[in-house]
Amino acid sequence: MARSSPPLGKKATLPFLEHLVASLPAALFVVDRGGKVLHVAGALASIATRTAEQLVGRQLVEFVDESERPRAAELLSVVAASPENETVGPVRITYFDDDRSKRSTEVWGINRLGDPEIGGICVLLLPESAYDRFDQVLMSMVSGVSLEQTFGSIAQALRYPPVHAESFFLMPGQDDRSVLRAPDLAEVPGPPGPGPWDDVWETAEPMLHVKVSQLTGPLGDAAKKAGFSSVACFPVHRNVDGHAGACIVVWLRSPSPPALNSHMAIERAGVIASLAISRSSEEAGLKDAAYRDVLTGLGNRRSFFEVLERQVQEGEQPAVLYIDLDGFKAVNDSFGHLAGDAVLRVTARRLASVMRPTDEVARLGGDEFAVICAGGVTRDQVVSIAERVVGQLNRPLSVGDGQTVDCGASVGIAVDLPVGTPADAVIGHADRALYEAKAKGRGQWSLADRD
Repeated sequence: MARSSPPLGKKATLPFLEHLVASLPAALFVVDRGGKVLHVAGALASIATRTAEQLVGRQLVEFVDESERPRAAELLSVVAASPENETVGPVRITYFDDDRSKRSTEVWGINRLGDPEIGGICVLLLPESAYDRFDQVLMSMVSGVSLEQTFGSIAQALRYPPVHAESFFLMPGQDDRSVLRAPDLAEVPGPPGPGPWDDVWETAEPMLHVKVSQLTGPLGDAAKKAGFSSVACFPVHRNVDGHAGACIVVWLRSPSPPALNSHMAIERAGVIASLAISRSSEEAGLKDAAYRDVLTGLGNRRSFFEVLERQVQEGEQPAVLYIDLDGFKAVNDSFGHLAGDAVLRVTARRLASVMRPTDEVARLGGDEFAVICAGGVTRDQVVSIAERVVGQLNRPLSVGDGQTVDCGASVGIAVDLPVGTPADAVIGHADRALYEAKAKGRGQWSLADRD
């Protein structure tokens, strides 16, 4: 017959109970109905530098951030009114660790006012963890912070239990040759030098544990100097092509791989980072759609006028080309709107081919296009651009099925206007010049009068 463990006795001794409470990874306060601290036990040092003697006899809300004192007072009121032994919480509270430093804690309350041996409200305060910080990151994402700020906040969260690590995120740069790093902590080793993260880019598989002793060259030296013992790299946001869209690099001061609880927290960090990347991509796509002409892929009327207005406000006076296709209506009438769409797409490609990288090309609507020539171009330079435009667009354009059309274009030029000329006035000058160009016949350009 199996034997049961010997009982502790009818009642546990007070030293045993005190030792048990002291071993909890949290601080336990007992406060009266009004919130005055009667007793403090548990791992007080895990949440504060104040001693029990500095806390007993004072109001608990004295240590709470002023903006959150009503919330703390409401919590105590709710607990006092709840049935005895019912747990209330958690509620996040920001408090002053000392007279200046702020920290956050998760607070639970239990009504033990009717217990003659306790006679108060038990308030359990848990140390701040990475998961608490993750909640704040999610809230900040809703408010619209940048992707780099989100990465920085996640990295800061991983400094808290259970991970206790320094970390950063890596993403491919816009040119696909460079790597963006956030946050860019000078004291934490990383790119542009090679490292275990390179394998993550290639395989999209995690590098769970690399000892610093295995790292050679400048990376290993920098890691040892910073006091790190190992590094782990995890892929984040797997793209449709199977490659990692980002990578999180976690530097540990322990030579061991991340423990199970640390690994789970890092995985949660990766999930949040992936959500942030998806949200950023979606917002970028929506913004691009709002400023992009769907048919041609050029900027649209909105983007054109915003760029022009911004340059004028910054003290520049860019030249503007206003372009109108001469025979576009005839194309639509003779071949239909699908052929007309084909003409507009070809026109967009040809315009882009004769422009400088700094020029802004847009379709304003219908068969009207416009170009902003920034950078202090001269009259002769703008005229040269206009002549290239006329030459390109006067060539036959294919509309499919082996059919071509002669469309041509006229160009109105506004250049050398006084600095500070409003954007609508610049367009007005270019529009009048376009009218004059059309009056000359097809495939002409005209300079606006500067008066």
